[in-house]
Amino acid sequence: AFTMRVLAPIVDAQEPPPAAGRGRWLALATVAGVLLVFAATLEPVQRTARTALGLAGFVPLAVTLSGVVTNEGGSPIAHAFVRVDQDRELAATYTDETGSYRMAFTIRTADPADVSFGANGYEASLRELHVASTEPQYDAQLHPLVRIDGGASVHLVVSSEDGLCYPARSDVRDAARSWPCRLVHVLVRQTGVLSVMVVPDDPGNKLGVSFPVGSEPMIVFATPCCPQSEAARLPEGADGLVQIVALDLETTTTDASRRGRQGFTLRTTIEPP
Repeated sequence: AFTMRVLAPIVDAQEPPPAAGRGRWLALATVAGVLLVFAATLEPVQRTARTALGLAGFVPLAVTLSGVVTNEGGSPIAHAFVRVDQDRELAATYTDETGSYRMAFTIRTADPADVSFGANGYEASLRELHVASTEPQYDAQLHPLVRIDGGASVHLVVSSEDGLCYPARSDVRDAARSWPCRLVHVLVRQTGVLSVMVVPDDPGNKLGVSFPVGSEPMIVFATPCCPQSEAARLPEGADGLVQIVALDLETTTTDASRRGRQGFTLRTTIEPP
């Protein structure tokens, strides 16, 4: 009697698989390669789609806003505040020693938004924020605060790069409007009627003045804008904040050669109450 042993075939790892198995292996390899490529590109594609939808205003867009805040001489202003508002505060920060800032937030590009700048000793500046990329840059140049006594005059310049003033609308159906403006603090040393008048250097320029109400940097007119002269009764020691508004400067153009600058003189008088 003898015992029959059945030996399983030994397959060399280097031996190619049978033709049918080789075909299935190639098919699986192809599918795996496609899946790997798809997985590698899925996140960038999704990110690009989200960005496109955000810029179009369909979904909130994550952005990083940066820029530099300087004075009229071009020197950086350290510790200036920067704030973005859209119905509520979206983000706020301060500039560093080089006048630079950077902050990240999410915004609805289809809705109005503002970016405001301010620093001790300077006029606050409020600008409309238009987002056209995920890394918008907004620089600001701040003017020193201007303070004069009632009865004095001052000569200034307003340009399209300056902060904006928003008037209160007498009718909600009216379109919202804003204009470049400058601010002047008029100290009233005795109770009386403060009268102010703006005189443009060029008679063809359209300027107006108003005593605002509200808090800086959001400025709201007490009356619809804007006559060239106005008066208000103020008590002794009052700080009359007067805003001078340029009503015919283009503020949306990106062509620097088309941006305007208008000089003017603000005249003030104090009369007994």
